[in-house]
Amino acid sequence: MSTTIDREALVAGLKRLKLRRIRELLEAEPDRLAAYTDPLQLVADLVNEEVKAREATQHEKRLRAARFPQHKTLASFDFTAQPSVDEATVRALADLDFVARHENVVLLGPPGTGKTHLALALGHEAIGAGLNVRFTTAGALVDHLYASLADGTFKRELARYGQFDLLIIDELGYLSLDKTASNHFFQVINQAYERQSVVLTSNRPFQEWAGLFHDPVTVSAILDRLLHHAHILNLKGQSYRLREQLQRGAKEVTSLA
Repeated sequence: MSTTIDREALVAGLKRLKLRRIRELLEAEPDRLAAYTDPLQLVADLVNEEVKAREATQHEKRLRAARFPQHKTLASFDFTAQPSVDEATVRALADLDFVARHENVVLLGPPGTGKTHLALALGHEAIGAGLNVRFTTAGALVDHLYASLADGTFKRELARYGQFDLLIIDELGYLSLDKTASNHFFQVINQAYERQSVVLTSNRPFQEWAGLFHDPVTVSAILDRLLHHAHILNLKGQSYRLREQLQRGAKEVTSLA
């Protein structure tokens, strides 16, 4: 006995249940769906398509929320050009067990040696694993919290930084922080301590951090919490950007000779 399907009611039901991908397939590929002879297989395939579509949507939302300035991955990192970085260590970190354990990663080294690249690559791995990530520079972080004082939203904005599984703070060391900014930075690290993971990059070795913050007590408190459960990578060598510029210059000189 044939059954007449109320197509409009079916589409309305799919909309109500927010099954957008199944509705798209119904509209775009009706003949393929009608060709199924096994109803359970049809249901299984439709559910699988819906799940994949939702996962892709959630991935894009997490990626936008992370606010990555560039797309950097481990696949695009040249470990041969940066021998000071142990590839096995980095790939072990990419398994993200450190995030599950609320541990931190600190990347130290001169500008242009790959610190930000590795931080972003770990962030992308975390996004792919379904984790919530936020990227910020140290300067943007303290500026944001400064601004939140003016409109009375400081506590709310501080709490937001604590909602991410992984917080990436880039470029600590380019600016010295005054008393208020030093206190704000401490509060972010203190809030994260043993509750979330932080990946932090700095162009300054730890012994120079006293010059970055307002007083030695704050420096000690930040380092105490940041390094208690931390993986430290020291990157060395010449800046990638400077190296490429010198190579381009050498080629131009050669071509003119």
